[in-house]
Amino acid sequence: MRVALQMLCSLCFVLCLPAQQPDWKPVGVVLGEAGSVLPDGTFRIDLPRKEPVLRNEFGFVVPPSMVLTYAAFTGTPERAIVVGDTCMLPEEVNPVLDELRKGNLEIVAIHNHMLGGSPNFIFLHFQGSGAAMDMAKAIRAAWDQMGKQPAAAAPAAATPPAPDWKAVSDAVGLPGAMQKDGMFKIALPRPQLGTSIDGQRLPAGVGLACWVGFAPCECGRTMIMGDTCLLRSELQQAIDAYRKHGIRIVAIHNHMLGTSPELIFCHFSAEGDAMELARAIKMV
Repeated sequence: MRVALQMLCSLCFVLCLPAQQPDWKPVGVVLGEAGSVLPDGTFRIDLPRKEPVLRNEFGFVVPPSMVLTYAAFTGTPERAIVVGDTCMLPEEVNPVLDELRKGNLEIVAIHNHMLGGSPNFIFLHFQGSGAAMDMAKAIRAAWDQMGKQPAAAAPAAATPPAPDWKAVSDAVGLPGAMQKDGMFKIALPRPQLGTSIDGQRLPAGVGLACWVGFAPCECGRTMIMGDTCLLRSELQQAIDAYRKHGIRIVAIHNHMLGTSPELIFCHFSAEGDAMELARAIKMV
């Protein structure tokens, strides 16, 4: 009886010991900021964007803390989840995205947080799971791209190309149609997704018909812009495929709420040889 009582007392003592708190300091060292542990246990690092100075659509200066870059970790350093946001100039978006993808972090959204700001800041949301130190290294590599990218310079004017649109259509593998303004548009329908809202099936025409548009550009190359309707399981692979072929990702967001399955829309753009771009679109 005495032994059982001693064992019970020992167990109670162990259970009453405070839980050991995760040591996030090494993660902060990698990210270059001490960070702080919030009351709920989240380890968070905030980096207000101080340069360049941002003004809103009315010309007023926006405090840097309103345009945060941040990373927030939960779990343990060995098995963590990270969620973050990065405030960037347009020319920084794809270099930052590339570094995050090298670290196997998911790109969740790319969009604006303001209307008419000057300069135009773009926000990229990301998430990941795994060893916190590995993810922190990828995030640091991504953040290191900010402030180092030259602003995009307008190319010299040149004679617009005259692509063979039938060949372009054949390369994509889908028919296209010439628009009144000279854009050659190819629909990229995905009826196999069987999308519905509140149990009602949606036809492609309500907004599920993805597309790519080709247009001769005064830069001497062919310009493309387009939109891809994707499942979450497809998004990161599509991003990687576009970037492999030099196609820029310009936005990632929802077009509808409550769809089944959940859909994400990825917008892209590029300039180059029409046939090379067509073959790249086909591969995505």
